[in-house]
Amino acid sequence: MAEKKYDIIVIGAGPGGYHAAIRGAQLGMDVCLIEKDDGTGNGGLGGVCLNWGCIPSKSLLKNAELLNEMKNPDEWGFSFKEFKADMSKAIDRSRSVSKKLTQGIEFLVKKNKIDLIMGSAELLSSSSVKVGEEIFLTSNIIIATGARPRSLPSLEIDKNLIISSREALELRNKPKSIAIIGASAIGCEFAYYFNAYGVEVSLFEIMDRIVPKEDGDISKELQRQFAKQGIISNTSTEITNVVKNKDSVTLDFEKSGEKSTKVFDKVLLGVGIQPNTEDLNLENVGIKTDKNGFIEVDNFMKTNVNGVYAIGDITGKLPLAHVAFDQGILAAEFIAGEDVDGITDYINMPRCTYCSPQIASIGITEEEAKDQKISYEVGKVPFQVAGKSIAINSFNGFAKIISHKETGEVLGAHLIGAEATEMIGEIGMLKYLEGTTEELHRLTHAHPTLSEVIKEAAANTHNKAIHF
Repeated sequence: MAEKKYDIIVIGAGPGGYHAAIRGAQLGMDVCLIEKDDGTGNGGLGGVCLNWGCIPSKSLLKNAELLNEMKNPDEWGFSFKEFKADMSKAIDRSRSVSKKLTQGIEFLVKKNKIDLIMGSAELLSSSSVKVGEEIFLTSNIIIATGARPRSLPSLEIDKNLIISSREALELRNKPKSIAIIGASAIGCEFAYYFNAYGVEVSLFEIMDRIVPKEDGDISKELQRQFAKQGIISNTSTEITNVVKNKDSVTLDFEKSGEKSTKVFDKVLLGVGIQPNTEDLNLENVGIKTDKNGFIEVDNFMKTNVNGVYAIGDITGKLPLAHVAFDQGILAAEFIAGEDVDGITDYINMPRCTYCSPQIASIGITEEEAKDQKISYEVGKVPFQVAGKSIAINSFNGFAKIISHKETGEVLGAHLIGAEATEMIGEIGMLKYLEGTTEELHRLTHAHPTLSEVIKEAAANTHNKAIHF
């Protein structure tokens, strides 16, 4: 068996993995990147995010957004004799988007002279990795194998009647009805997508509101907007029984003691993730995991074993691609001996949901401010204060900013409305610099832009909003 030694071996070429590999190479280290899939299944260069997650889903959501706009052509001064919406072609477009970006990552890997090994990695020790019959030696290992959708005991994903987001992204034959179990970001995004194409959508959430981790006002507004679109939200609802039929699934569910039964063509499961650790042989190295199987790391992404790091969804910290980006870069820079700060706070990383209206948030919610007994103020204004929202016919929603009552420091921001996900970065920068609502209010924003809603929300904290 051939042996070759590297400074870093990165296992998994998803968002965190390829960022770690490229940054390591930029810092002059010999890097090997191992990926078990060629892009035809769960993984490939770019990982689930690029191939079967955030990128292709955003492509489909854009199709859904355009489709909803075209449902009222007179409003825009358009007319046509016949209008068709082909879900299959939308999927074709999403696949081409993913392929193009995968090719881009392949180019970057080659450009940075990173050795790319295709195959399944097995840890032999803290300094050796086996792929097939080859053994690769290294001074450092970064585990970035990600996670996959979680099943429930009564709802095992069968990829036919009971599906995950992976199968939903390739569902070319439009079902008449779909039940979506779990009303967090993934569930709400697919609810919007399927509803746009005329599918009867029912959301089921065991918590008392949809997007339950968001600020309470955000949850209420999204549920209100979903109801207007025809999406049914069943909150505080428990699935009590599941029966798989030949071409459908029967769900029994209960809310406040009231029992109901409904038949669906498909059931989409969006109830969380489980780590991809099964084939790594972590026990060979003694790497510590939590009760759910996620690898435990410190602020610098170090595991309990010297020379072994873990990044991305497999850490269970905050399973978002942009979090994995930062974790990967941090791990590579720490290994290289750079002067870096560890990640101590995940609450101040942006969280986004890409249905329509979009949701974007950062920092604490108002409920959390109350629980922590923080003296706070709230500035909240509707999207309509930004004239552009009226001009583009996307004026639903609001911006809400929570600030410390004494200092004015921004503690949290919660946006629901058009392009909210593009605007949250401004608040992120402000929080990074420990900025205040007064500074945000005084900052000149271009007119007309949707971002003016943020300026007005900050001004509203001080009762200085002009348009509200």
